[in-house]
Amino acid sequence: MAEQYLDDVIGLLGMLFAPLRQALGYGATTQAIALRRGIGSIDYFDRYMVFGIPDDDLPEHTFDTALQQLSDGTPGTEADELLLRLRDDTQRITRRIQYKRAAGTPLPVAALLKAAARHYGHLTATPQGVFGLFTADRAMDFLAKDLLTDLAEPERPAILKAMAQTPDGAVLAARTLQRVIARENSDGPDHTQAAATPGWIGEARSLISHEIAQHLTPAVSRPIHELTELEITLIWAWRHAEPEAARTWISQRLDQEWAPLDLLAVLLPPDRAPFPVIDNDTLQSLDALIGLEALYLRLGPLLDIPAADPDSSPDEHRARILQALREHRGNTEASG
Repeated sequence: MAEQYLDDVIGLLGMLFAPLRQALGYGATTQAIALRRGIGSIDYFDRYMVFGIPDDDLPEHTFDTALQQLSDGTPGTEADELLLRLRDDTQRITRRIQYKRAAGTPLPVAALLKAAARHYGHLTATPQGVFGLFTADRAMDFLAKDLLTDLAEPERPAILKAMAQTPDGAVLAARTLQRVIARENSDGPDHTQAAATPGWIGEARSLISHEIAQHLTPAVSRPIHELTELEITLIWAWRHAEPEAARTWISQRLDQEWAPLDLLAVLLPPDRAPFPVIDNDTLQSLDALIGLEALYLRLGPLLDIPAADPDSSPDEHRARILQALREHRGNTEASG
């Protein structure tokens, strides 16, 4: 290639491919590229390479027809295909829905949120991004948060309740509510000062909390070691909806059959290495879910026993939990 054309060719490639444009020192808006269905978009690149729609892609007309069917509440093969791909190709489909939002295209928000809740927990799309951190459920989390904000506030509690009809959907509903609250608090005129909680939030908390309690009803009569992974996730999610109700429910279980250390061993994963089994974020979550003072009181005799080397304990995981709580209690007392 003649050297005098090199800069022009590189510039052209930079226009097409956002990463190259960024490497050349120019800004690049990947969403703008996607909106014009440019070759530089991860969701449209394959179409330029095969000069058509790849077998694993969804044509734009089919996508738009599916959204219209969902909006009208009329079943159709296009809507069925879209919802199937929402489960199996989550990251791409959620991105394409976000492109529609960015372009101002009216979306069937309620239908999409309900569909997201139905599929949540059954997503089969493989993780993407650096180290595989962008998982399918994370993509669904981001979409659900944005879609909920597209609804008028009075409509939000009913949709969240509908999402929470299934256990997996209740997890998504609780997480979505928490993210929307966090974003609206941070976007306020002065988020350093407490603001009045909108009425829809209190209503939504109560509705989601009721559904979570219903989903956890079978767990009441079972030993703690028989809790399913989904039930454990529901307990954690409950703190996002109505922590007071979660604390009351857990306190009742601990007053009856559950042992507090057994509960912690189930709630806290043992495979967090090299991270501590309990960090500051975990402590805050335990405080919301159980109440640290109440937890220390229930664990009193175990916490008062001199700490031994967890590595030499017959149950290393429980020993590390107790060690972490001893240290935190000691730090609290020292600073108090």
